Amino acid sequence: MVDPALQAQVDAQLMEQGAYTALELLFNAGRLSYSDYESWRRGEFELLDSVLMGDPDKIRRQLEAAAAHARTIGLVEQAQEFLAWQVGSAGPPRKLRISADAVLDRLIAARFAPAPDLPQMDLFFDNPIVAVTNGIVRALAARNAEEAQRLLDRLYAQAPNHADLVGFDRLVAALGHLHLSIGDTQRELDFLLEVTPTAKRLLGAQARDLLAPLWRQLASALHGTAFRDDQPWLHPSFALSEAQDWPAVSECVLQESEWWRHEALCVRLAHSCFYQQRRSDGLKAWCQLCWRAPQRAAQLLEDRQLDRQLAGLWQQFSDCDVDGSVPSAAEFPAWLLLHEPGLSQQLAEDLPPGNTPGEQHYRCVHQWIQARRGRRQQEELALRRELHASQPMLFEKLKSMV
Repeated sequence: MVDPALQAQVDAQLMEQGAYTALELLFNAGRLSYSDYESWRRGEFELLDSVLMGDPDKIRRQLEAAAAHARTIGLVEQAQEFLAWQVGSAGPPRKLRISADAVLDRLIAARFAPAPDLPQMDLFFDNPIVAVTNGIVRALAARNAEEAQRLLDRLYAQAPNHADLVGFDRLVAALGHLHLSIGDTQRELDFLLEVTPTAKRLLGAQARDLLAPLWRQLASALHGTAFRDDQPWLHPSFALSEAQDWPAVSECVLQESEWWRHEALCVRLAHSCFYQQRRSDGLKAWCQLCWRAPQRAAQLLEDRQLDRQLAGLWQQFSDCDVDGSVPSAAEFPAWLLLHEPGLSQQLAEDLPPGNTPGEQHYRCVHQWIQARRGRRQQEELALRRELHASQPMLFEKLKSMV
């Protein structure tokens, strides 16, 4: 049976992009960082699988299962070839290698799409135009502005009424923003937010290849801009998130004074840690979000597509109603400690301190775990009584551990 999380990944890609690609799965699962992918596309190292994160055997099994599900729902595997990005080079681009293992190479290169179902005459007449539009997509993804403009001019000449002319024109204009000085960061942000849906529609998964350097360029222009709750997008952490530069997102958020007081920064840090497979650091951000914005935290924790493990724990927590109501997300960090006492060795008793009830209960549970581990019975009993009086739901969870 296919893992429901993998099945959901394939189905979501098919719905959003019209196809499933293994590379997108690796990005979304935190197995491959986009910055490493870019370095590989620039030819800076030989094999892509050398930078995959996690157990290679587990990654292979996941890719095999996802491919099996794609075939089960009628998708057809299509060969993909990856060429080195070498904008401005006169020579032919070099073919890149994914893995020395032929099976893994094919699994990672896999793209599955619905079988074409076009009448032969339509295919005959549309084929020259399809070739031009496919060429524009490749040029945009390779950040080759000269080639993209040349093919766009051909599309204007051959199909002046083509439905996607305006969209492609806009994307070629976006490519022209690369390496330009940004004077008005708000205007550039508005422009990128405007072209992003068009890029995703016309380029699919390759939209990232066009947009990532533009978002990083904006992040550089925003460097030093302090976060403001009334302008949460006009901050380098947002632009870096759009570029999927997760290590840079984490660094940017942690440099912000009292980042934990801002909902958007907590979310960005939590997401960046997930994609870097830094669970304990991500949980610190989730704790802060649960205490500062419990309703928003609850909405995000129900999303099983991002972090299935954490969403599963959230579901168990949500079932712990004592008086017939779902407990507040503000109590989730304390419940997590009781569910996984070992986390008390990774999460400090005093995360950036506050005095909300949720934080008080978290500290009480943290102290109880340490007292129990140290066999300090009087202290342990006193903390149990305190928790029983202040939060019965957590006390019930604690009793199940004794």
